[in-house]
Amino acid sequence: MSCRDCTRKGGCVYTTFWLVRFLPVVLVSLATGWGIYAYTYELCILSIDNWPQRIIYLFIFYALLILFYTSYLRTVYTKAWKPPQKYCIEGASKATYESVKDDERQLQLFLSDIARERDLTLLVRGFDHGIRFCDKCCCIKPDRSHHCSMCEQCVLKFDHHCPWVNNCVNFGNYKYFILFLAYGFIFCIWIAATTLPSFIDFWRHEYDMNKKNGRFPLVFLLFLSCMFSLSLSFLFFYHLYLTAKNRTTVESFRAPMIDGKYAKDAFNHGIRANYREIFGSHPLYWFLPVPSSIGDGCKFVMNDMTAMSAAAGNQVFVEMGNVPNGQSHAHPPIAQHHINLYSEQSSSASEKEIKSVDDEITERSQVSTATTASPSHDSVTA
Repeated sequence: MSCRDCTRKGGCVYTTFWLVRFLPVVLVSLATGWGIYAYTYELCILSIDNWPQRIIYLFIFYALLILFYTSYLRTVYTKAWKPPQKYCIEGASKATYESVKDDERQLQLFLSDIARERDLTLLVRGFDHGIRFCDKCCCIKPDRSHHCSMCEQCVLKFDHHCPWVNNCVNFGNYKYFILFLAYGFIFCIWIAATTLPSFIDFWRHEYDMNKKNGRFPLVFLLFLSCMFSLSLSFLFFYHLYLTAKNRTTVESFRAPMIDGKYAKDAFNHGIRANYREIFGSHPLYWFLPVPSSIGDGCKFVMNDMTAMSAAAGNQVFVEMGNVPNGQSHAHPPIAQHHINLYSEQSSSASEKEIKSVDDEITERSQVSTATTASPSHDSVTA
């Protein structure tokens, strides 16, 4: 087996790298498992003698645990959403792409024609104002999608790649990710609040050394819950802010390009509408780790202000190069159409070049004639 085969999917290097990437998920699962033992046995069984209090503690603990860990697993195991097949360049279109990919202008003409033919809605442009294209996946990038080097694919509404879930946070699992942060934060706060009395007892002087040693797991549980609640709180409230603005993490640092301008709030429709886009329109599903997000991850609606600005600038979704707005090429195959188009452009350029050479020769001959005629005129005058 060659070194190149080892680095490919299924190879030894690739498998080892995948296992290392999965370590954070294992650590979270181990910490959760140890927390279940410490809270159930050390706190509720050994430290609490009041049965009603014990039942209430355990009921709330396991309810939050189920919601937290289910949301976490849904975030981990929901596959990152790829662009639909109609965004991919295949078959005869790929052969044409191979022939024009080195010429940026011809490539943009080709992509704009593909977008028209397949009725693709493309609002977001690249920083060169062209249609965004991924040469690794060989596909036109839908709005708000990006290529993830860790997942090795383009991802719809890409937010970021999170090592703690070993997955891309994207359109398909963004709701689960927010619920995981929310329930994880509340879960840790509940553990810290209910183990705090035991922490206080740990430092009381009337307890002997044997009792202190027995309560050490609860002190460590309090420390872990406080540490995790602090780290989760930053992520949770930051993503609540992003959801309220209808932005992704990528867009908060690099605003999307629309109509030749950076439009950070292009998809902001107000807090209520933005949250409904993520959590759905049915309140029953808002707090459950079940699919309820609105949309398909490819098409997004601009807010009224951005849409009016784009309309004033005469921005059309697939306008590119010198192809007029609304012009379509209905019958010829896409590859043959571009062959004809480029040949027409080449012949037009050749005609212009020949005409310019003819004009230059005519101008030189006129200058030469005038120069020759000038001495004879002077002699006649003398």
